Amino acid sequence: MRDLLDFGLLLAGWCLVILCIASFWVPKALRWKEKLAVLSPLMREMFLTYALYILGSHIFFAVLTLWHRDWLLGGSGSAMVMSAFILLWWLVRLVVQFFGFDLEEVPDTTANRLAKHALTLLFVSLVTIFALTLWWNLGGLR
Repeated sequence: MRDLLDFGLLLAGWCLVILCIASFWVPKALRWKEKLAVLSPLMREMFLTYALYILGSHIFFAVLTLWHRDWLLGGSGSAMVMSAFILLWWLVRLVVQFFGFDLEEVPDTTANRLAKHALTLLFVSLVTIFALTLWWNLGGLR
């Protein structure tokens, strides 16, 4: 089971790398330049700061998941807490995917529909792998 979780984390890590790269497409797809232009400078700076914090977190998760899988599966208290945090992060994002976003202003193109479904599949997969990682660290899968 450990080998399967290790592979799942490796796959999750590379999916996170792809997510980070794809994040650079979002500002253009959602027309951030024109929509942020109407905000005050402080609000625009805060929005961009939050966006960079989220991107930085995703990069951190990717690095951790790709290069520290042994630690994440080590059963330590810190590995358990980090697995729980990442699980919670992606679980909240999955809930927001279904209940938090009003996507009416996003053009209904094939590419946008595919992107939405790909993101939903990614978030479900990340929730699953980090739930299993947490369970492993709690001793449930050993």
